[in-house]
Amino acid sequence: KGRDRDRRREQPQKELPQPAEGYRVELRPCNTILEVFTKEIQKQKRAHSLLDLARVVMAAKDRYDLVFMKQEGGSTLIHSTKEDGACWLTEAEAVSYLWDAPWFGEFYTTEQVETEAPKGTFTAIATCSMGGEVIGPVNWHGYQAALMNLYRSKYANMPLDAFKNRISLDKSEEAVAAWLEVAKHKTVWKPTREGAEEVVLEDTRAVEADFLANGYAKVYETTDKVFINGATARKVLSPGLAAHQAILADKTRRSPQMLIPNLCHGMARHHMPIYKWHGNHFTGPSRVRALPADTVLADRMMAIMNWAKENSGKKADTMFAELSGVSAGEDEASMQAATDAHAPYVADMIWLLEQGYIVVTSDNAVWFPKGDLAPDPVTKPHPRKGGSKKGKKASAPKKDEQPKD
Repeated sequence: KGRDRDRRREQPQKELPQPAEGYRVELRPCNTILEVFTKEIQKQKRAHSLLDLARVVMAAKDRYDLVFMKQEGGSTLIHSTKEDGACWLTEAEAVSYLWDAPWFGEFYTTEQVETEAPKGTFTAIATCSMGGEVIGPVNWHGYQAALMNLYRSKYANMPLDAFKNRISLDKSEEAVAAWLEVAKHKTVWKPTREGAEEVVLEDTRAVEADFLANGYAKVYETTDKVFINGATARKVLSPGLAAHQAILADKTRRSPQMLIPNLCHGMARHHMPIYKWHGNHFTGPSRVRALPADTVLADRMMAIMNWAKENSGKKADTMFAELSGVSAGEDEASMQAATDAHAPYVADMIWLLEQGYIVVTSDNAVWFPKGDLAPDPVTKPHPRKGGSKKGKKASAPKKDEQPKD
């Protein structure tokens, strides 16, 4: 029975509403993940495909934000200034959320007071089959108010008729006796604000009216643009906004290339070079560029350049071993000897990476980046400030010299 009740409780949430109209919605990588990418690239000096980074972003909901921008025909967004990130389209939705909000206790305390038990002949007790809440006898004068209070406080995200269809009746004498005992106590609410110590609110409508007059402006702000993190719970969003969240996130997760334009802009804001290399967008320690013909390099650097030209696509560890003549063994002494022998080559390789003369991708493969280079798709250089002084382009690379995503 418990499993059946849980299953019924989940059913209304599976019915995805229509996305709210009148909004432009974008999915963008959040600033924290962009900072992680930037620090990793600056530390490791590796080039990363933006498609790979997009997959990393979409692997966890808290790594991206959805940006809602009001357009013609859209309602003003009502956004919570609290940490819950709630966002609504109507005042009624924002006020109704009060009952589930983690900040409810900042505004009201709840108390139980004794009262007289209802008088009358009661033969059946109405109960909500989803959550097991007892509402009361259907012939009780307070039934409709209790029914609506439960609906507004816990199930307002589903149609009222669907909620009523999940009300069941218990005709046992035990159920009636239990309800009469509970009915001897009444829930009231008291505001916590200064000067309202004597105020007692006896029903949910009174609490909502009091909140609208005294607390609403302290919680909510109205705006035409709002950032909502992908991990924000659907229950704290207006159904039309939650639908956008679910649909766009699922679509981008299945087609992560959709995120690349916003990922380009995000990495550029963190001062990371963005370039298009042989049909793929990359970011790394420097923009890829050809070594000028008149450049003179030290012998070790020239050896690295020549090795990369002849072995483009092979691993960096292989390069270090071949150029230094020392390979790492399995014992600690051998590994230390290799580390010491490779260190000068590592330092020179880092300088070449920072200049963009060679590329080491995230899989530790070394590439010789010759060939036509596409301009930065985000920040194209001014003709007088960017680009090569020589108009001659390098030859196009072979297919086996292209980096893989």
